[in-house]
Amino acid sequence: MTFTAETLERTELRGEPDWLRQRRRSALEAYERLPIPSRTDEEWRRTDIAGLDPSQFAKFEHANGAVADERELPKGVIVEPLSAAVMNHSALIEPLLFSMVRPDRDRFAALHAAFFTGGNFVYVPDGVNIDEPILGQHFSHESGTSVLPHTLIVAGKGARFNYLDEYIADGDDEAAYRSGSAEIIVGEGAEVGYVAIQKWGRQAWHFADQRARLAKDATLKLFNVTLGARFSKTRVEASLMGPGATAELKGIYFASGDQFFDFHTLQDHQVGNTTSDLLFKGALQDVARTVYAGLIRIEKGAARSDAYQANRNLVLSAKAKATSIPMLEIDNNDVRCTHGATVGPVDPNHLFYLRSRGIPEMTAKRMIVQGFFGQVLDRIPFEQARTMIENELESRLG
Repeated sequence: MTFTAETLERTELRGEPDWLRQRRRSALEAYERLPIPSRTDEEWRRTDIAGLDPSQFAKFEHANGAVADERELPKGVIVEPLSAAVMNHSALIEPLLFSMVRPDRDRFAALHAAFFTGGNFVYVPDGVNIDEPILGQHFSHESGTSVLPHTLIVAGKGARFNYLDEYIADGDDEAAYRSGSAEIIVGEGAEVGYVAIQKWGRQAWHFADQRARLAKDATLKLFNVTLGARFSKTRVEASLMGPGATAELKGIYFASGDQFFDFHTLQDHQVGNTTSDLLFKGALQDVARTVYAGLIRIEKGAARSDAYQANRNLVLSAKAKATSIPMLEIDNNDVRCTHGATVGPVDPNHLFYLRSRGIPEMTAKRMIVQGFFGQVLDRIPFEQARTMIENELESRLG
């Protein structure tokens, strides 16, 4: 069994509009045409996918309903499984779906666009504020399968709300293919908080794209939390397209055992008077490996842009390895850009201080790691997600 046109015919949901069927078929053509990424490609140079054969996961779990939030929402707000929304709100979704997470980017993006079967559509009209976060959950239940949810979020002018995507596996030993991609359109003056928590099983292969587009005076607070999967490759990208737009991009990852996490980020300032602030923090132990590569791009007409990028890594064992590559691409001189990266072990002075006060070494290390993540945790825009992440980190620290 493999990913073919026949597989796609079996996967397409009954009643899907013609435009989506055609879009799936075009993505499948891209999947068949594009090669497996080579390590001669700069983005994939440090990423080994030699052990992956996606065709062994060509059985799908059809997770058509992924919305966990069932409370009454303000008039005009739409929160539906994407499978239903493409039929109920086709005219609204058609110009937006896969407009940013493009199928032709690489073979894995094409596979996702062709065969996605779950996910949510969130639409908040102009001027609507929602105080309580909107919650979405995506589950996997079987080994040897693919689960490919896709989230599409649209915030109207002046809208304000928070949304949580939680990716959950029933068991930790599922050998599987997973994704968790999202497209976020933030309208003029809107404020959106988006949190994604990835907790797939420890034997899963995971690929995700999270892309956002910000209009004039829009604000996005995006938090990516990566804890699961044997292999996880995540791209987080924000395009600041209107003056006054602000993107805050934060990430937390904790890798243990033989986990491998790969992150690529992009802060794309397409116009001037825009601000981006990125901080990704990770801890590694055992023989885990991580790669972070981040780019700040300042376009030619983007004067008075202000961009900050930092990646901090705490290495908890002699055999764990973190690689960090911050990059700048600046075509305008009237800007302010700062970037940096650190990779290092627990500070022995901090450890000595805690141990000298009677705290056991493992407990002291756990306290230091928790403090290390605190700078990001404190910025998460709603308490429910913050508490959930703190609990997950606590369980993994042991």
